[in-house]
Amino acid sequence: MMRFVVAVMLCICSVCVYPLQVSAQPSGISNQVLDALEYDTDAEYYVRLVNGDVVTGTIVEINSDSSGSFLRIATSFGRARLYAREISWIGLREASYRARHRGILLPTAQAIGNDHYLALVEGVMPSIGVGIGSFLSITAGRTVVPGIGWSNQFSTVNVKGTVYEGPNGLVEQGKQVYALGVNGAWVNDVNFIGHLYGVATFTGKRTSVSTLVHAKVSGKDDYTVSGGTMFSPFRFPYANGTIGVALMMDVRFPEMHDLHFIGELWNSDLTRPSNSALFVGLRQGNTALTFDVGVAVLPGPNVAPTLVVQWTPF
Repeated sequence: MMRFVVAVMLCICSVCVYPLQVSAQPSGISNQVLDALEYDTDAEYYVRLVNGDVVTGTIVEINSDSSGSFLRIATSFGRARLYAREISWIGLREASYRARHRGILLPTAQAIGNDHYLALVEGVMPSIGVGIGSFLSITAGRTVVPGIGWSNQFSTVNVKGTVYEGPNGLVEQGKQVYALGVNGAWVNDVNFIGHLYGVATFTGKRTSVSTLVHAKVSGKDDYTVSGGTMFSPFRFPYANGTIGVALMMDVRFPEMHDLHFIGELWNSDLTRPSNSALFVGLRQGNTALTFDVGVAVLPGPNVAPTLVVQWTPF
């Protein structure tokens, strides 16, 4: 049974892994930067202060007085005056959520854009994500598990193109986004698995839902996986042409700026419903760091912890 669980997880993992904003400044932004900020009076903005507090609302004006440049923002508790030296980061509310391009494992249809990142998955898989414009997103990672040897590690490269983004017509300011992608994974250096996939994402005010369909298009039909000294070699079938699906829901808690519920359901083979896994967890983050903590319910049933840490430095 444990071999089967590992095989399902390997199949799943092989598929995964704007308007002006001001980058985070630990000592506050300059008067000149704030004065040059172009803003939409109808849009909601997210402002993170140097002291760690967060303020959201619409910008009413940007002006200056003897104390320096400031913005006036309309919030749920009234209008607040914030000086440039107090502001660490400012941007559209949507842009403040810098992990919107992924769930726990699932790549959403939204592009990485300027939110380039470094991540650590399960404490053993360093990963990197880079966006090129609003179209191309590239991610890559490789495990560094002690005891299984360098040639027996797991690696993945994912290239995604966001092909359409527009209003979804269902929710005010909600979007529909579509993307196509290709994924290459190596389960040990000698076992290549290639996928093509399509993913659609629908966003609302606090919720986004993504659906993904993937097809195995390259590699062997039967694999032998070696685990070095951690586990004995085992075989698992995964034929070319196999179709799988995934569903992800991301919900921000009411009245909370940075806490989300994340849920994902994966199936690696539509003809075998038992080849499925469920991931549920919480996401806490700000404009620089994101922490995903949860559990995975695997065939068996078996339960395993999930942990992803993402750093978006720029």
